[in-house]
Amino acid sequence: MGAKLSIIVPVYNEELGLLELFRRLSQAMDGLAVSEVECLLVSDGSVDDSNKLIAVQVATDRRFQGILLARNFGHQAAVSVGLEKSLGDFVVIIDGDLQDPPEIIGSLLAAMNGADVAYAVRTRRKEGFLRKSMYAGFYRLLRRVADIDIPLDTGDFCCMRRSVVDAMLLLPERNRFVRGIRAWVGFRQVGVGYEREARFAGEPRYTLRKLMRLASDGLFGFSSLPVKVMQVLGFAVSVISLLVAAFYFFWYMWDRSTFPSGFATLTISIWFIAGVQLLFMGFIGEYLIRTFDETRQRPIAIVAEHLRHGNDVG
Repeated sequence: MGAKLSIIVPVYNEELGLLELFRRLSQAMDGLAVSEVECLLVSDGSVDDSNKLIAVQVATDRRFQGILLARNFGHQAAVSVGLEKSLGDFVVIIDGDLQDPPEIIGSLLAAMNGADVAYAVRTRRKEGFLRKSMYAGFYRLLRRVADIDIPLDTGDFCCMRRSVVDAMLLLPERNRFVRGIRAWVGFRQVGVGYEREARFAGEPRYTLRKLMRLASDGLFGFSSLPVKVMQVLGFAVSVISLLVAAFYFFWYMWDRSTFPSGFATLTISIWFIAGVQLLFMGFIGEYLIRTFDETRQRPIAIVAEHLRHGNDVG
Protein backbone atom coordinates (compact mmCIF):
# COMPACT_ATOMS: atom_id res chain seq x y z
CA MET A 1 0.00 0.00 0.00
CA GLY A 2 1.74 3.14 -1.22
CA ALA A 3 0.21 5.42 1.38
CA LYS A 4 1.20 7.31 4.49
CA LEU A 5 -0.16 6.23 7.87
CA SER A 6 -0.52 8.45 10.94
CA ILE A 7 -0.85 6.85 14.38
CA ILE A 8 -2.22 9.07 17.15
CA VAL A 9 -1.40 8.04 20.71
CA PRO A 10 -2.78 10.16 23.59
CA VAL A 11 -0.53 9.88 26.66
CA TYR A 12 -1.12 11.03 30.22
CA ASN A 13 1.34 10.06 32.98
CA GLU A 14 2.27 6.73 31.38
CA GLU A 15 5.99 6.67 32.26
CA LEU A 16 5.81 3.09 33.59
CA GLY A 17 4.58 1.66 30.31
CA LEU A 18 6.00 3.96 27.66
CA LEU A 19 9.13 1.95 26.86
CA GLU A 20 7.03 -1.16 26.25
CA LEU A 21 4.60 0.93 24.22
CA PHE A 22 7.43 2.26 22.03
CA ARG A 23 8.80 -1.26 21.53
CA ARG A 24 5.47 -2.75 20.49
CA LEU A 25 4.52 0.23 18.33
CA SER A 26 7.88 0.03 16.54
CA GLN A 27 7.42 -3.68 15.89
CA ALA A 28 3.88 -3.12 14.65
CA MET A 29 4.97 -0.29 12.34
CA ASP A 30 7.78 -2.42 10.89
CA GLY A 31 5.23 -4.95 9.67
CA LEU A 32 2.74 -2.54 8.07
CA ALA A 33 2.28 -2.48 4.30
CA VAL A 34 2.51 1.30 3.94
CA SER A 35 5.12 3.54 2.38
CA GLU A 36 5.53 5.87 5.37
CA VAL A 37 4.45 6.01 9.03
CA GLU A 38 4.32 8.86 11.51
CA CYS A 39 3.45 8.24 15.16
CA LEU A 40 2.14 11.29 17.03
CA LEU A 41 2.58 10.94 20.80
CA VAL A 42 0.24 13.54 22.30
CA SER A 43 1.15 14.17 25.92
CA ASP A 44 -1.93 15.58 27.64
CA GLY A 45 -0.15 17.65 30.27
CA SER A 46 1.78 14.74 31.79
CA VAL A 47 3.54 15.63 35.06
CA ASP A 48 5.72 12.51 35.41
CA ASP A 49 8.65 11.60 33.16
CA SER A 50 6.45 10.81 30.14
CA ASN A 51 7.57 13.94 28.26
CA LYS A 52 11.25 13.11 28.78
CA LEU A 53 10.73 9.57 27.51
CA ILE A 54 8.82 10.90 24.52
CA ALA A 55 11.65 13.33 23.71
CA VAL A 56 14.21 10.51 23.82
CA GLN A 57 12.08 8.32 21.56
CA VAL A 58 11.60 11.16 19.06
CA ALA A 59 15.36 11.75 18.97
CA THR A 60 15.98 8.02 18.47
CA ASP A 61 13.35 7.13 15.85
CA ARG A 62 12.36 9.64 13.15
CA ARG A 63 8.94 8.02 12.78
CA PHE A 64 7.89 9.40 16.17
CA GLN A 65 6.79 12.95 17.00
CA GLY A 66 5.97 14.43 20.38
CA ILE A 67 3.12 16.89 20.82
CA LEU A 68 3.23 18.30 24.34
CA LEU A 69 0.08 20.09 25.48
CA ALA A 70 0.33 23.05 27.83
CA ARG A 71 -1.80 21.33 30.48
CA ASN A 72 -4.23 18.45 30.92
CA PHE A 73 -7.11 19.19 28.51
CA GLY A 74 -8.57 15.70 28.55
CA HIS A 75 -8.29 12.52 26.50
CA GLN A 76 -10.74 13.58 23.79
CA ALA A 77 -8.99 16.94 23.35
CA ALA A 78 -5.62 15.18 23.00
CA VAL A 79 -7.04 12.88 20.32
CA SER A 80 -8.54 15.88 18.51
CA VAL A 81 -5.17 17.71 18.48
CA GLY A 82 -3.59 14.57 17.04
CA LEU A 83 -6.19 14.51 14.26
CA GLU A 84 -5.43 18.14 13.45
CA LYS A 85 -1.67 17.52 13.27
CA SER A 86 -1.82 14.22 11.35
CA LEU A 87 -0.85 14.14 7.68
CA GLY A 88 -1.45 10.51 6.74
CA ASP A 89 -3.73 9.12 4.07
CA PHE A 90 -4.89 6.75 6.81
CA VAL A 91 -5.11 7.69 10.50
CA VAL A 92 -5.15 5.31 13.45
CA ILE A 93 -6.18 6.30 17.00
CA ILE A 94 -4.88 4.05 19.80
CA ASP A 95 -4.62 4.59 23.57
CA GLY A 96 -1.20 4.77 25.18
CA ASP A 97 -1.85 2.37 28.08
CA LEU A 98 -1.48 -0.79 25.91
CA GLN A 99 -5.05 -1.87 26.54
CA ASP A 100 -5.45 -1.48 22.79
CA PRO A 101 -2.81 -3.84 21.32
CA PRO A 102 -0.65 -2.15 18.64
CA GLU A 103 -0.54 -5.50 16.86
CA ILE A 104 -4.20 -4.99 15.85
CA ILE A 105 -3.31 -1.96 13.69
CA GLY A 106 -2.47 -4.27 10.79
CA SER A 107 -5.90 -5.91 11.03
CA LEU A 108 -7.61 -2.51 11.02
CA LEU A 109 -5.65 -1.48 7.91
CA ALA A 110 -6.53 -4.76 6.18
CA ALA A 111 -10.23 -4.14 6.90
CA MET A 112 -10.07 -0.79 5.10
CA ASN A 113 -10.46 -2.55 1.73
CA GLY A 114 -13.84 -1.21 0.63
CA ALA A 115 -14.41 0.77 3.84
CA ASP A 116 -13.64 4.27 5.07
CA VAL A 117 -13.51 3.46 8.79
CA ALA A 118 -12.48 0.27 10.56
CA TYR A 119 -13.33 0.52 14.27
CA ALA A 120 -12.21 -1.98 16.89
CA VAL A 121 -14.98 -3.85 18.73
CA ARG A 122 -14.19 -5.06 22.23
CA THR A 123 -15.32 -8.69 22.27
CA ARG A 124 -13.75 -9.19 25.69
CA ARG A 125 -12.26 -6.91 28.35
CA LYS A 126 -9.62 -7.90 30.92
CA GLU A 127 -10.86 -5.50 33.60
CA GLY A 128 -12.71 -5.63 36.90
CA PHE A 129 -16.39 -6.60 36.99
CA LEU A 130 -17.57 -3.17 38.15
CA ARG A 131 -15.72 -1.27 35.42
CA LYS A 132 -16.83 -3.74 32.74
CA SER A 133 -20.43 -3.41 33.93
CA MET A 134 -20.26 0.39 33.85
CA TYR A 135 -18.89 0.42 30.31
CA ALA A 136 -21.42 -2.15 29.08
CA GLY A 137 -24.30 -0.24 30.65
CA PHE A 138 -23.16 3.10 29.21
CA TYR A 139 -22.67 1.81 25.66
CA ARG A 140 -26.09 0.15 25.64
CA LEU A 141 -27.79 3.21 27.07
CA LEU A 142 -26.08 5.46 24.53
CA ARG A 143 -27.00 3.10 21.70
CA ARG A 144 -30.65 3.19 22.75
CA VAL A 145 -31.02 6.95 23.25
CA ALA A 146 -28.58 8.41 20.70
CA ASP A 147 -29.99 10.15 17.63
CA ILE A 148 -27.34 8.37 15.50
CA ASP A 149 -26.17 4.77 15.28
CA ILE A 150 -23.14 4.39 17.58
CA PRO A 151 -21.76 0.80 17.51
CA LEU A 152 -21.74 -1.15 20.77
CA ASP A 153 -18.53 -1.80 22.73
CA THR A 154 -16.35 0.49 20.64
CA GLY A 155 -13.96 3.19 21.77
CA ASP A 156 -11.66 5.53 19.90
CA PHE A 157 -9.41 2.70 18.63
CA CYS A 158 -9.91 2.78 14.86
CA CYS A 159 -8.41 3.41 11.43
CA MET A 160 -9.86 6.11 9.16
CA ARG A 161 -9.25 7.45 5.70
CA ARG A 162 -8.15 11.07 5.34
CA SER A 163 -11.58 12.02 3.95
CA VAL A 164 -13.22 10.92 7.21
CA VAL A 165 -10.68 12.79 9.35
CA ASP A 166 -11.17 15.95 7.30
CA ALA A 167 -14.94 15.66 7.75
CA MET A 168 -14.54 15.24 11.52
CA LEU A 169 -12.30 18.31 11.69
CA LEU A 170 -15.07 20.37 10.10
CA LEU A 171 -17.16 19.92 13.26
CA PRO A 172 -16.32 22.83 15.59
CA GLU A 173 -17.69 21.67 18.96
CA ARG A 174 -15.46 22.05 22.01
CA ASN A 175 -16.97 19.23 24.10
CA ARG A 176 -15.59 16.39 22.00
CA PHE A 177 -16.91 12.84 21.91
CA VAL A 178 -14.71 11.43 19.16
CA ARG A 179 -16.45 8.07 18.63
CA GLY A 180 -19.79 9.89 18.39
CA ILE A 181 -18.40 12.38 15.86
CA ARG A 182 -16.93 9.49 13.90
CA ALA A 183 -20.35 7.85 13.74
CA TRP A 184 -22.10 11.15 12.92
CA VAL A 185 -20.05 11.91 9.79
CA GLY A 186 -21.10 8.57 8.31
CA PHE A 187 -19.10 6.94 5.46
CA ARG A 188 -18.65 3.19 5.11
CA GLN A 189 -17.74 1.74 8.51
CA VAL A 190 -16.86 -1.84 9.52
CA GLY A 191 -16.06 -3.44 12.87
CA VAL A 192 -13.02 -5.55 13.74
CA GLY A 193 -13.22 -7.69 16.89
CA TYR A 194 -10.38 -7.82 19.40
CA GLU A 195 -9.70 -8.61 23.04
CA ARG A 196 -9.02 -5.52 25.12
CA GLU A 197 -6.06 -6.04 27.43
CA ALA A 198 -5.60 -4.95 31.02
CA ARG A 199 -3.39 -1.94 31.65
CA PHE A 200 0.30 -2.78 31.24
CA ALA A 201 1.27 -0.64 34.26
CA GLY A 202 -0.09 2.01 36.60
CA GLU A 203 -3.63 2.98 37.50
CA PRO A 204 -6.48 3.77 35.07
CA ARG A 205 -6.44 7.43 34.02
CA TYR A 206 -10.18 7.48 33.46
CA THR A 207 -11.48 8.01 36.98
CA LEU A 208 -15.19 7.70 37.79
CA ARG A 209 -15.52 11.47 37.47
CA LYS A 210 -13.89 11.48 34.03
CA LEU A 211 -16.01 8.53 32.91
CA MET A 212 -19.15 10.37 33.99
CA ARG A 213 -17.99 13.45 32.09
CA LEU A 214 -17.37 11.36 28.97
CA ALA A 215 -20.81 9.81 29.35
CA SER A 216 -22.45 13.24 29.67
CA ASP A 217 -20.61 14.42 26.54
CA GLY A 218 -22.06 11.48 24.67
CA LEU A 219 -25.60 11.84 26.02
CA PHE A 220 -25.88 15.64 25.76
CA GLY A 221 -23.95 15.84 22.49
CA PHE A 222 -25.67 13.06 20.55
CA SER A 223 -29.06 12.56 22.18
CA SER A 224 -32.14 14.66 22.81
CA LEU A 225 -33.10 12.37 25.70
CA PRO A 226 -32.70 14.98 28.51
CA VAL A 227 -35.14 17.34 26.76
CA LYS A 228 -37.58 14.51 26.11
CA VAL A 229 -37.37 13.46 29.76
CA MET A 230 -38.21 17.00 30.82
CA GLN A 231 -41.18 17.08 28.47
CA VAL A 232 -42.56 13.71 29.57
CA LEU A 233 -42.07 14.32 33.29
CA GLY A 234 -43.49 17.83 33.03
CA PHE A 235 -46.60 16.48 31.30
CA ALA A 236 -46.88 13.62 33.81
CA VAL A 237 -46.61 15.96 36.81
CA SER A 238 -49.27 18.23 35.32
CA VAL A 239 -51.64 15.31 34.76
CA ILE A 240 -51.03 13.95 38.26
CA SER A 241 -51.65 17.37 39.82
CA LEU A 242 -54.96 17.68 37.94
CA LEU A 243 -56.03 14.20 39.02
CA VAL A 244 -55.12 14.90 42.65
CA ALA A 245 -56.96 18.21 42.51
CA ALA A 246 -60.06 16.47 41.09
CA PHE A 247 -59.84 13.76 43.76
CA TYR A 248 -59.70 16.25 46.59
CA PHE A 249 -62.50 18.31 45.08
CA PHE A 250 -64.87 15.35 44.95
CA TRP A 251 -63.82 14.24 48.42
CA TYR A 252 -64.53 17.71 49.78
CA MET A 253 -67.92 17.80 48.10
CA TRP A 254 -68.81 14.26 49.25
CA ASP A 255 -67.79 14.40 52.93
CA ARG A 256 -66.39 17.62 54.31
CA SER A 257 -66.23 16.23 57.86
CA THR A 258 -63.48 13.73 56.99
CA PHE A 259 -61.63 15.97 54.56
CA PRO A 260 -57.95 16.19 55.70
CA SER A 261 -56.25 19.44 56.61
CA GLY A 262 -53.72 18.76 53.80
CA PHE A 263 -50.49 19.75 55.51
CA ALA A 264 -48.66 16.50 54.64
CA THR A 265 -50.00 16.45 51.09
CA LEU A 266 -49.05 20.07 50.58
CA THR A 267 -45.53 19.55 51.92
CA ILE A 268 -44.89 16.46 49.79
CA SER A 269 -46.25 18.18 46.68
CA ILE A 270 -44.03 21.22 47.19
CA TRP A 271 -40.90 19.12 47.68
CA PHE A 272 -41.74 16.95 44.67
CA ILE A 273 -42.37 19.86 42.34
CA ALA A 274 -39.28 21.69 43.63
CA GLY A 275 -37.13 18.61 43.01
CA VAL A 276 -38.44 18.20 39.46
CA GLN A 277 -37.85 21.87 38.73
CA LEU A 278 -34.30 21.75 40.04
CA LEU A 279 -33.61 18.65 37.96
CA PHE A 280 -34.91 20.35 34.83
CA MET A 281 -32.95 23.51 35.60
CA GLY A 282 -29.83 21.36 35.83
CA PHE A 283 -30.51 19.91 32.38
CA ILE A 284 -31.13 23.35 30.93
CA GLY A 285 -28.00 24.68 32.65
CA GLU A 286 -25.92 21.91 31.08
CA TYR A 287 -27.10 22.92 27.62
CA LEU A 288 -26.45 26.60 28.40
CA ILE A 289 -22.90 25.86 29.57
CA ARG A 290 -22.19 23.90 26.40
CA THR A 291 -23.67 26.68 24.25
CA PHE A 292 -21.51 29.22 26.10
CA ASP A 293 -18.41 27.08 25.51
CA GLU A 294 -19.14 27.01 21.79
CA THR A 295 -19.73 30.77 21.51
CA ARG A 296 -16.37 31.56 23.16
CA GLN A 297 -14.59 29.67 20.36
CA ARG A 298 -11.66 28.72 22.54
CA PRO A 299 -9.23 26.18 21.03
CA ILE A 300 -9.70 22.57 22.06
CA ALA A 301 -6.18 22.52 23.52
CA ILE A 302 -2.92 24.49 23.51
CA VAL A 303 0.24 22.88 22.14
CA ALA A 304 3.31 23.87 24.15
CA GLU A 305 5.89 22.01 22.02
CA HIS A 306 5.94 19.89 18.87
CA LEU A 307 9.01 17.63 18.98
CA ARG A 308 10.35 16.16 15.75
CA HIS A 309 13.37 14.05 14.95
CA GLY A 310 16.51 16.19 14.82
CA ASN A 311 15.32 18.45 17.71
CA ASP A 312 13.13 20.58 15.44
CA VAL A 313 10.40 22.36 17.34
CA GLY A 314 7.26 23.60 15.57
